[in-house]
Amino acid sequence: MHIALSVQFGRDDQLIFAQQLGVEYVVANMERRWDLETLTALKNRVEKTGLKLEAVEMLVATDMDEAVAAVRAIGAAGIGLVSCVCGPVTRGQFEPKGRGGALINTAATAAFVVPEKPQVLAEAASEAGVAIAWTGKKALAAGGGLDLPLGDLGDDPVAAIAELKDPVLIASACNRRGGKQAFLDEGDVNLPRVLWALKKAGFSGPLLAYPGPGMVGDSEWGHKGRAYDLGYLKAILQAIQSH
Repeated sequence: MHIALSVQFGRDDQLIFAQQLGVEYVVANMERRWDLETLTALKNRVEKTGLKLEAVEMLVATDMDEAVAAVRAIGAAGIGLVSCVCGPVTRGQFEPKGRGGALINTAATAAFVVPEKPQVLAEAASEAGVAIAWTGKKALAAGGGLDLPLGDLGDDPVAAIAELKDPVLIASACNRRGGKQAFLDEGDVNLPRVLWALKKAGFSGPLLAYPGPGMVGDSEWGHKGRAYDLGYLKAILQAIQSH
């Protein structure tokens, strides 16, 4: 497995940030920009920086016609993996209730909406040479995989990983404490133990770093929080790889 940084489309400064932190892979948040021209420009830009575009994310599968058109454009642009969500994407509400008054997302989790005929999207993706990683613990159609939020694995995450019936294509590094957002090293899930279990299960894909709780003097994008999380994840992977 290898670390990948979630970046926003069109933000060269975030690609430079990835370079400075020694991250070779990025996953781009497209925010509904799913046309072939935009996707091709994204891939070319990332490659010119010397980074690798691992996947694109935040494809919302509530409108199946739009989602099918998107995966066809993704495949035509030469991108092989997309993270797909089922339901509305909310910005959340942030309050200073984390460790040391860090800003944490206290908004309720959006309801999961099962799209109609998910197999249609799976078939279109297969024809386009694109793998779909459904966000959550269950793929919605044959041939799909998971974008697995590690903070949602429950009290026994190792057992939860062993019980998964679908392949993990993306492991999203996050943690929760008492159901609320937490720093990676303080939540209910023991991430070193989880990542070791993923390695033993054969996972070799991207370990995706998301923004953690908001820290003092941080940017809106969360540069400080991301740097903290990336350092923590790097240390875990180095320890795992040494055994």
